[in-house]
Amino acid sequence: MKKQTSIIIALVIILTASQACSVGGKAPSTEIEQEPTLASEQEPTIVSEPTSPATTVPSQEAGSSPSGPETIDLTNPALYITSSAPAYTFDATMKFSGVDTTGAAKEVSLSMTEETQTLPQNTQRFLVVVTGGKGSAETVMIGDQGYSVFQESCFPFSASSAEGQNASEGMPNLQDEVTGQAQRVESGIDVNGFVTDKYELTSQNMVADDELISAFVYVARDGGFITLFELQGRTKTDYQGLDSSQFTDIITAYNYIPVEDGSLIIAIPAICK
Repeated sequence: MKKQTSIIIALVIILTASQACSVGGKAPSTEIEQEPTLASEQEPTIVSEPTSPATTVPSQEAGSSPSGPETIDLTNPALYITSSAPAYTFDATMKFSGVDTTGAAKEVSLSMTEETQTLPQNTQRFLVVVTGGKGSAETVMIGDQGYSVFQESCFPFSASSAEGQNASEGMPNLQDEVTGQAQRVESGIDVNGFVTDKYELTSQNMVADDELISAFVYVARDGGFITLFELQGRTKTDYQGLDSSQFTDIITAYNYIPVEDGSLIIAIPAICK
C-alpha cells in the first residue's frame, strides 16, 4: 500500500508542477511530505537556465514556401499538435526571478519534458526537473507497465494502478492559455528545424490576467502548428517559497516538435533495471 501511494505521489508531482507553467494565479509548491519508507530527499538536479531554447535566424529556404496568414485564430485546434500527433516531444521551461518571504533574492527554474509515441506500442516519458526548489521526478510508461522515479527510489506499477491519473493531461496546455487573434510580425524564421512565421500576442490574447511584457508564437509553414511559444511577464506567486505579495519575473518557453512514430528511444529508467 505504501508503494502504491508513492507511485501516485510521483505522478501527482508531474500533474501539479504543470500548474506553475501558467502565468496566472498562484503556482502550487511541489514540496511533498516524505514517507518514512523513502530514502532521503533528492538533491535538486542542476540544469541550464531556461532561456529561449530555439535559435531564430533568417532561413535560406524561407522563399521556397509562401508566408503564413497575416493573422491566426488561436482557438483553432489545428495549431496544437499534442491533441492529434501520434508522436512528438514537448519541452516546457520556466524561470522565476523574485524574492522569498524574507526578502532575499530567489530564482527557481522548472523544466518539464514529455515524449510520446504509439509505435511499436504506446510509450511515454515525463520528466520534471526543479532547480532552486523541490519536486524533481520521472515517470515512464511502456505499454501497460510504468516506472516512477522519485527521491532516488524506483516504483514499478501497472497502468491500471494509476487510478485514472493521466500525466499527459497534466502537462502545460497552451490551447487553454491563449485565445483570440494574433498578428504576424515576422516571416521566414528557422525554429526547431521548421520554417516558421512569428505572431505577436497581446494581453488580450492571454487567459491569465497577469502583467505581460511580451509573447510570441512561431507557426510552422509545413503542418501549420505552433512549434514555439515564448513569454515574458510578471505575476505574484508563492511557488517554491516565493513571496506572493511581491511581483516575480517569469520567462517561459514551450517547444513542440512532431517526430516519426517509433523513432523515440524511451527506456526503463536505469535505477529501475
